[in-house]
Amino acid sequence: MLIDRTLDEITKKNKVVIGFDLGNDYSQISFCRQNQSMPDTFSMVMGEEQYNIPTLLCRQTGMEGTVTWSMGKEAIKNAKEGQGILVENLVMLVQSQSTIKIAGEEVLAEALLEIFIKKAIAVLGAYIKIEDIASVAFTMEDMSPNMMEALKRIAGNVGNRKMEVYFLSHEDCLFQYIIHQPEEMWIHDVLLYHYKSDGMTSHALRMNRKTNPIACFIDTVKYPQMKIPDISEKREIAKSVFFKQLDTTLLEIVRKNCEQRTITSIFLLGEFFSKEWCRESLKYMCRGRRVFQGNNLFSKGACYGARERVFPSTLSSSYIYLSNDKLRANIGMTCDRGQTEVYFPILDAGVNWYEAQKSFDVILVKNNTITLNISPVNGSRTRVARISLEGLKVRGNKTNRVGIRFFMEDANAVQIEITDKGFGEFFASTGQVWRECLPLEAIT
Repeated sequence: MLIDRTLDEITKKNKVVIGFDLGNDYSQISFCRQNQSMPDTFSMVMGEEQYNIPTLLCRQTGMEGTVTWSMGKEAIKNAKEGQGILVENLVMLVQSQSTIKIAGEEVLAEALLEIFIKKAIAVLGAYIKIEDIASVAFTMEDMSPNMMEALKRIAGNVGNRKMEVYFLSHEDCLFQYIIHQPEEMWIHDVLLYHYKSDGMTSHALRMNRKTNPIACFIDTVKYPQMKIPDISEKREIAKSVFFKQLDTTLLEIVRKNCEQRTITSIFLLGEFFSKEWCRESLKYMCRGRRVFQGNNLFSKGACYGARERVFPSTLSSSYIYLSNDKLRANIGMTCDRGQTEVYFPILDAGVNWYEAQKSFDVILVKNNTITLNISPVNGSRTRVARISLEGLKVRGNKTNRVGIRFFMEDANAVQIEITDKGFGEFFASTGQVWRECLPLEAIT
């Protein structure tokens, strides 16, 4: 027993989780082990912070007609040298469930994205064993249901076995990243500005420390007016004037955000931020606040999130992030176990609606009513919901077995499906099925 336990502990320590920030233009991969203090991010050049992997492929045909694929910067290089056909917009094509014609052949976009993801994960082979990957968490700016299903199928074909697959929004990743940092960095609210080619987005993280667990919220605002047009043909004077005005606009945005709340830290994410043009804004940000700049926060946050799913820490039970996509109440039921009653958790607050599901069997003892306990995390009083199984006769001798399935089809309600399963050879199932819809408005 002692030897088995020691081997199990060693195996767990060797397990790796991956955070995969999948973008239509660029992707990033971070990875870490169970007891690693901070994730590592794969760099295209060892020793440098070149984290962005272009999300594209190049199809190359060999002398004997064999087809090979390259990805990322290598794909760009091969295409420029005329060695193959460049395939871009993989994420957009999968989201629209498209096919693409390459060298006269129709290919599913999902198959192309699978090639990219397999190759992207394979490059980690220099640092980890692919068979040690326990889970991968994908994060994207816009996660659609068909994209999630595609990524589940793709991940099932990576490595020698099926790995656990999770999905986190960029806000989820920010939350996970922040709570894994030293607490002095988030004593008060935290701001993140994400600057991309189509403009800037701000994420403001705040916490309600009066709840248990502590409820965290993120307010997101888009600033399309911060989009930087192509000014490469303009004179230096005109460029200088433009960037000075851009600095003024950024300063107004930051000042407004900081005046509305007490900010401990500010994160600047994206390559468009530069000390050369946002001087006045940076001066203001640094007044009594810690300011950080980088571009791999989301992939690291996804990595932390994946690890919390596989190896939960006390942070998972102490802090909870609530968004419009999250379940905002704990749902469970009280069950008899011998002479005592025990609480059986069913769905946990903070889970994404598209991941909220659970199935189990129960034995009915007293009556044909299923009673659920609903505990909102906003501090409101625990409520009770009762589901009556009309037409089911309870025999009273513990021979009524029913299967219960909880799931969600959207962010607005919990679906409950209850099936009479009979009791082995003694009592056949009646085939009855009861369905109930529990609106979230009633439990938040």
